[in-house]
Amino acid sequence: MAGLIASIWGILILFPFIVTIVFLVVARKMGKAPAGVIGLAADVTTPFLFIAVYIISMTTFGKGIGIYIAGLAIVIAIVHVVIERLKVKEFRIIRLLRRTWRFYFLLLLIAYFLLLLTGSVLKIIEYMT
Repeated sequence: MAGLIASIWGILILFPFIVTIVFLVVARKMGKAPAGVIGLAADVTTPFLFIAVYIISMTTFGKGIGIYIAGLAIVIAIVHVVIERLKVKEFRIIRLLRRTWRFYFLLLLIAYFLLLLTGSVLKIIEYMT
């Protein structure tokens, strides 16, 4: 039983978009329009993307970049706060956190696919030589 749970978590971490698809299917079964819950699906997928990017980079390059991912996330949050503070005198924290979290989603999505592509190319080159 523990092996099955570990396998499910491994699949969800390696393929975080399974979470997105399951979330959208469940929302559809509950009667909600998919267009209305896409943002929530991205919010749920983001933590899995953080872990997936870390694991794929670790597998591809053999070095841990977890501290860099966390540091970049903190810098991005600080930049978002400064920009929001300069634009609006009285900003809403929940809105700011949601925008920052969705920016993380987009950034991690790009990193995820670039790492998969880079890792695949490097492994093919390694296998051919």
